[in-house]
Amino acid sequence: MNSKSTIAFTTVGRTSRYAISHFLASSDCPNIRVLIPSTANIRETFPAKLRSSPHSLLVVNRSDGNSLVAALSGVDFILHDGLAVHPREEAMGALMVEAARAAKVRHFIFISVLHPLRIKLPTHKLKLGIEEYIVESRLDYTILQPPHFMQNVDLDIAQKGQLPIGFSSTIEHGFLDMLDLITVILKIISNPSAHAMARYELVAENICYEKIAGVLGDVLGREVKCNVMPAKQFLARMNDLGEIKSEYAEDAILRLMQYYDRWGLVGNPNILQWLLEREPVTWETYARRELKQ
Repeated sequence: MNSKSTIAFTTVGRTSRYAISHFLASSDCPNIRVLIPSTANIRETFPAKLRSSPHSLLVVNRSDGNSLVAALSGVDFILHDGLAVHPREEAMGALMVEAARAAKVRHFIFISVLHPLRIKLPTHKLKLGIEEYIVESRLDYTILQPPHFMQNVDLDIAQKGQLPIGFSSTIEHGFLDMLDLITVILKIISNPSAHAMARYELVAENICYEKIAGVLGDVLGREVKCNVMPAKQFLARMNDLGEIKSEYAEDAILRLMQYYDRWGLVGNPNILQWLLEREPVTWETYARRELKQ
């Protein structure tokens, strides 16, 4: 990785924050620019290193193309994660692509989703539209298609003996350790030409929640069971926890759970193994790493 390169993070969600923390710990950390909303005190939620040169936190209006172009001036790489379950995700993604073109960004990295072609899922359909826009943009790009992140499973609740879910516990899903995702991103930045015009499915392991509960139970030395709730009951739980921000999100998540209950979301691990040049982190490895700390 060229230490003089600048990478812009276009969103401030968990994936971007994971990547930022690992970049900052690297001896050849690039210049980091994070595009942030004008939310009160948001700067204080980022590491102090980002608030001083050569790094920066820039307040930007993501709906204003001119503001985005100015914010991306001098940027080599963009990591675009999109907004989680947002009705304008596709439009805002297209606007970011246009801004990247105008700012002459060298390489656009988009974190999409495994199988965006599963258009029965509204969130997947939106990401498919963004992928098409990127592919036709004439930018150098890499599209990453992760399934579920292992970090999505609340290990604090698991340590109390249960995994609450809103769909079948016996249907398999693909999973990925977020740290393996960060490793792939670092490889792309280190050698962007080798990964230009690529779309990568990033599946580490296909496994059902019942087996995940078994793995966690073995590591914890206690029984862990899936608490399978009707989808609407699980949705009510998410609302009680403040995890749903809009009626659009509520509808999309309900459709997602109904889909998972029938089809799950599985893929093939070969591409990830090739990219990492090693075996990906499995649920057993992840559980031992996180629970034995």
